[in-house]
Amino acid sequence: MYKESLPDIAQIYFRRFSDRPTLIHTPPQPETKIIIVIPCYDEPDLLKTLCSLAQCQASQYPVEVIVVINAHAGADPLIMQRNRQAYEQAAHWLGVQQHLPYQCHLLKMDDLPSKHAGVGLARKIGMDEALRRFAGIGFPGWIVCLDADCTVSHNYLIAIEKECMATLPKAFTIYFEHDLNSQPQPDLRQGIVYYELFLRYYVNALRYSGFPFAMHTIGSSMAVRADIYAKVGGMNRRKAGEDFYFLHKVAPQGDFLQINQTVVYPSSRISYRVPFGTGKAQAEWQHNREKRLKTYHLQIFEELKQFLSQVDLYYTQTQSQIPALVDSLPPAVKAFLWQQDFEHSIEEIKNNTTHLHSFRKRFFHWFDGFKVLKYVHFARDHFYPVIHLTEAAHLLAEKVTQETYPEDEETLLHFYRQLDR
Repeated sequence: MYKESLPDIAQIYFRRFSDRPTLIHTPPQPETKIIIVIPCYDEPDLLKTLCSLAQCQASQYPVEVIVVINAHAGADPLIMQRNRQAYEQAAHWLGVQQHLPYQCHLLKMDDLPSKHAGVGLARKIGMDEALRRFAGIGFPGWIVCLDADCTVSHNYLIAIEKECMATLPKAFTIYFEHDLNSQPQPDLRQGIVYYELFLRYYVNALRYSGFPFAMHTIGSSMAVRADIYAKVGGMNRRKAGEDFYFLHKVAPQGDFLQINQTVVYPSSRISYRVPFGTGKAQAEWQHNREKRLKTYHLQIFEELKQFLSQVDLYYTQTQSQIPALVDSLPPAVKAFLWQQDFEHSIEEIKNNTTHLHSFRKRFFHWFDGFKVLKYVHFARDHFYPVIHLTEAAHLLAEKVTQETYPEDEETLLHFYRQLDR
C-alpha cells in the first residue's frame, strides 16, 4: 500500500509548503490512526462539539483532536475575548474529564497574519500538525476535519475507523444533516431546509450528469490520508471555499469514499464569519429570501450529461473529427467549450496520454469541479436563468426515480437525504 516513507514525504512537504515549527511537543500514541482537526474562531459552542465527541463510542485505536482557536493579529477585542473564553472553558473541561475517547490538544493562535487569517489557514495549521504527528510515528493515518459548531452521531469514531482500516481510502467525505429539530425559530428552520435542499440538488444533478467527482464539499465532513495530504500540497489558505478546492484536489487521486454509516450535524444558526456556508446562507434568508429560493435550471445538467457521455470519443476520434463532435453539442455547452479553448486542450491531453484510462484521468483533471461550476454559471447567465428550487428539485427527483414526488420542501429534502445515503 505505502510505497514511500511518510517521514520522507512529510519532510518534502514541510520544506515546500510550511515553515511553521512544531506546535504540540507531546508525542502521539504509536497506534494512533485518526486525528480530528477543528478550527475555532469567535465560537461560543466549542464545548458542545467536544462533548458530542466525548459521547461517542470509543474506537479501537487512539484518536487525537487538535483544536485551532484562531484570530488575526489586531482582531476585534471582543473576538479575542471570546476566543480566550473558549480556550479557558475547553481547557477546564478537559482537565476534569477522566475517560474521554480521544486526547485533545488546544492551540491558541491569535496572531495570524491578517492577509491570510481565516478558516483555510486555521485548517492548514491543524492539518499540518496532524501530518507532523503521523510522520513521527511513521503511519499515514487519516486527518479528519470537523467544525466547532457541529455535533456528531454516537458511532462517529468507530464508523470512521472501521471504514478506514477496512478500505484504506485516500480521502473521504462523511454524511451530514442539519439538525432541523434543534432550530427553535420556524423561519430559520425553513431557511435551512431550503439551503440543504440546494446543496443536495446541485450534487445530485452533477451525479445525474455523469460527472465522476460529484460530492458534497463541506469542511466539517471531509478527511484525507496523511500521505495524500502531503502529496497534493496540503490545505489552502482561502478564507472561504477552502473545502471545495481541497476536495476537488484530492478526489482525483482515487480511492475516494463517501462514509454514510455515521452523521455530522452542522449548526443551522446565522453567522457572518465567512462569506460562504450555512451561517451566511441563513443570514441571506433573513434579508434576501428570493435569492435563496432559486437554483440552477435542470437543463444545464441535461446538456452537461450529453457532453460527458461522449468523453471517450474525444480520445478515439482524430483531432480533425473533434470539431464535428463539439458542433453536435447543445449551444450552451458549445459556447462554453469555445470560450475554454477546448480543441486545443483536448489535443494537449491526448498528446500526453497513451491509453483511455490515463486520458480520462487527465481529462477530468482539466474538466474538474471548478470548471464544471464555471460552466454551470456560464449557462445560467447566458442560456438558462435560475428557476425555483422546489421546482428544480422536484424535476430531478422524477428524472432519477421515474416517479412523482410531492413538491413540499421537507419531503423533497428527506428524499434527497436518502438518495445521498
